[in-house]
Amino acid sequence: MARLLIVLAVGVVAFTVFTTVYSATAEKTKVRTLPKWAWVALCLLVPIVGGALYLWLGRPLREGGGGSTPRKKPTAPDDDPRFLRDMQKRMRDQNKKRRKKNDEDDKK
Repeated sequence: MARLLIVLAVGVVAFTVFTTVYSATAEKTKVRTLPKWAWVALCLLVPIVGGALYLWLGRPLREGGGGSTPRKKPTAPDDDPRFLRDMQKRMRDQNKKRRKKNDEDDKK
């Protein structure tokens, strides 16, 4: 029984430290629901519940995933205007080099 209590105590301390550090290192402007300092205090003062609430309601959402923002699908090279523009430029440069080389060969 004592071992179980020790394991549980270590788990609670580890979870409290994790959620406190996680909330303290989060970017201030991206934390949701409460101010950052309130989440840190809640994680410290109410260990299990405060940490669980922070992970559920307060933590910043990931940039590209989850939520209501749609993810941008990758563009195929032939649909990407920048790629096409760069490709046309490379083709013009190659044609200029080829013409220049042919002109030099004709002079010889």
